[in-house]
Amino acid sequence: MRNSTAVGADAARTAPVPVLRAVDYLRVSTEEQKLGYGIASQARKNSRHIEAKGWTRVDTFKDEGVSGSKEMGERPDFDRLMVAAERREFDVVVVEKGDRIGRVGRAFWRWVWALEDIGIFVAITNRNIDNTTAEGRAQMRREADYAETEWENIRSRTQGGLQEKAQEGGSPHIGGPAPFGYRVEGKGLKGSYLVIDWHEAKIVNLVHDLVVDLGLNIRQAAIWLNSAGHSCRSGRPWSAANLRDRVLSRAVLDAELIFRGDHAMKHADGLPVWGEAVVIALPRILTRDEAADLRRTASTRSPAVLRGRSVYPLSGRLIALCSAPYTGFSQESAPGGHRYYRCSGKSEKVPGRAVCGCSHIDAEAVEQRVWAEVVSLLSDSARLEELAAEWVGMASGDQTAHAHRIAELDKQIDEMKSAIASVLVATAKQGQSPDVIQAATRVLNEELQQLEGLRAEAAVWLAEVEEADRRACDLVALAGMAQSQLVKMGPVERCEILGLLDVRVTVEGPVPQRRGGARCTVQEWYRTEGLSVPAADLSDQQWELVRPLLPKGYRDRVRRSVDAIFAKARTGCSWPRLRAEYGSTSTASHYFTKWAAEGTWAELNAALAKVERVPLPVLDLTPPMRIEGRVDPRVILIPGEGSRRGWSRSARSR
Repeated sequence: MRNSTAVGADAARTAPVPVLRAVDYLRVSTEEQKLGYGIASQARKNSRHIEAKGWTRVDTFKDEGVSGSKEMGERPDFDRLMVAAERREFDVVVVEKGDRIGRVGRAFWRWVWALEDIGIFVAITNRNIDNTTAEGRAQMRREADYAETEWENIRSRTQGGLQEKAQEGGSPHIGGPAPFGYRVEGKGLKGSYLVIDWHEAKIVNLVHDLVVDLGLNIRQAAIWLNSAGHSCRSGRPWSAANLRDRVLSRAVLDAELIFRGDHAMKHADGLPVWGEAVVIALPRILTRDEAADLRRTASTRSPAVLRGRSVYPLSGRLIALCSAPYTGFSQESAPGGHRYYRCSGKSEKVPGRAVCGCSHIDAEAVEQRVWAEVVSLLSDSARLEELAAEWVGMASGDQTAHAHRIAELDKQIDEMKSAIASVLVATAKQGQSPDVIQAATRVLNEELQQLEGLRAEAAVWLAEVEEADRRACDLVALAGMAQSQLVKMGPVERCEILGLLDVRVTVEGPVPQRRGGARCTVQEWYRTEGLSVPAADLSDQQWELVRPLLPKGYRDRVRRSVDAIFAKARTGCSWPRLRAEYGSTSTASHYFTKWAAEGTWAELNAALAKVERVPLPVLDLTPPMRIEGRVDPRVILIPGEGSRRGWSRSARSR
């Protein structure tokens, strides 16, 4: 009779091995596409590997024309893969080579660790390795280090070549599009250089004549160019901003380009990473005197910034139905004037071409609506935690996983140091030369450096995870601030907050209108005085209270006018809509303007102090709109940090 141990062993041998669900990730860079390398070749290799392993392929993710130097969150299908991983829709990710994951070690290991924490493996087909074993993880580490070293070598050679070319003299083309007024001679060939593009140079000279000789400003010059059939390099009509950037550039006015200028990558000590700045001389389109005249004249004719002008927090953030941005404009200098947002699509760019029909939007109304939504969102700590989940934290289990990972790496580092020490002792006892000892320990030292690098990266990530607790506290602080401080902020402060949150408001329907958006002057009088409005037309007894204050009218015309004024204040209706019930409303409008100016209307309301009154109606002048932005309390509480996590809320007119 077989014992139970033997039976158990047989059962274990005959138990079916679960089939892993596999997905393959395919990536090819733009440079590889140009050389003819494609996604299809990677897909065939991955398919053969999955089939040989006996796995079941359940999906494919691919990013074409994406650099391997980009990290998580910067590749579209990569993001989709990670979402599927969180849902445990597969068990193993298959890639052709380590550099499909990332040429930078940090990108590689952060991705692998993120998948390990979820319980998902990674397989590399061209080395036939995966991270299900310690040996496989060591091989994978070497693969990632090789990919990063290869990338650094390529980058160094490329940047060194660009620096050398920039220093050759003449007008070498370093890369990218040529500045306006120039073109690339020998494009795509070694030794390419910049020469004048005579078609664009003609536009530069036209702008010089229009601004310097004819006295036009840049906006007027842009309209003139469009009317004459001169378009941008892209074929689109000129705008003032585009024309200013192109024609008043350093290349056009100073006939030079700066390679590795102020925005070049620098070390921590401020020294440039790839080489010093180089001034590249260009052939002149304008003479020195012509360039100086254009620079001086264009600057003196630029619109002046008015001090103390109205602040419009939503300028450029409010998008019209025609897709053009709204900008603020004011009629405050006119009697009864107010602030509005006007669609920039109404500005004539090409004479004779139709402009959009988007309506003006009352500035106060839309700003109050948007700010109320922002304050409401920031006051909801639970909602903030949900929206900021991208950076607020990984699960608490991740912290434990990282701690175990660091402990395991510490153990491997200690073992590697012990192995190196043993080799040193053994070779020293044998009387080996220093060269032999160094050769004997070279591979072990390289392995030790790799482990120490991984340990340092894991420690950094663990610190970021632990930082999540403090950021969660920041969320609570922001919610408290929203309830107390945000409501009291003025226009300038609100403008800053909207900028920090990158708020964008998209109009999704028609703008409610009343006489082209003009406010009701009667309601404005009551708002200014802080009064409510009589609830109904005046009774005979109430009329007797005010009749002595008013002129005599034909057939009760004055009394009907008073009732019409009250009705307009209660409803906000236009005068013509009240005509059927109250007769000639032009007379009522005339009377109100006269009485308000003389103070008679204030005396009339004082005489009716005991009459039943109703509050002014809240007329919503805002259209249906979608409010979007980014939520990251650190932009307010911790300067210098940011997040890509977005939020969205629709606001419909009530």
